[in-house]
Amino acid sequence: MIVFSPDGNLVLTANEGQPNDAYTIDPEGSVSVIDISGGIAGLSQANVTTVDFSAFNSQVAALKAAGVRFLFEASSAAQDFEPEYVTISPDGLKAWVTLQENNAIAELDLVNLSFTGIWPLGTKDYNAFGNGLDLSDQSGQVHIANYPVKGFYLPDALANYSAGGTTYLVSANEGDEKNTLL
Repeated sequence: MIVFSPDGNLVLTANEGQPNDAYTIDPEGSVSVIDISGGIAGLSQANVTTVDFSAFNSQVAALKAAGVRFLFEASSAAQDFEPEYVTISPDGLKAWVTLQENNAIAELDLVNLSFTGIWPLGTKDYNAFGNGLDLSDQSGQVHIANYPVKGFYLPDALANYSAGGTTYLVSANEGDEKNTLL
């Protein structure tokens, strides 16, 4: 994912860092912030700041307790978090990043270039009124009903908008999965 800030001075990239199937290679996920305010002719590595999740490595137990999903016990938080999509606030001061497989959203401070929080998204109760689903693709009919199961949101695409002074995040919850080795 690549996105420009509203003022056109920054480009952000989501660096997913997806592991191989055996987890013998498990790179850290990150977001790169590229300052293009001086134009692109003289652009160099000095214009790029890559913000990682290493500050959360010591917080795995607390993040799990809060509901953040981790998939491979041997991975650090920085390795397990794999940014998918980025959206930037209208004032250009914050960005939000989906951590799809972790069922969470991270907030990135674009002034200090650091992640300030990870928000778990919880689960959807398909047994609750109004949350029915059709569990069969074999019946030839649409049969939406409630079932005693819960599902993760697993956010993918992300956007934001403001209304009445409040900023809202909107995500497409793809439900994609990656291999788990526990």
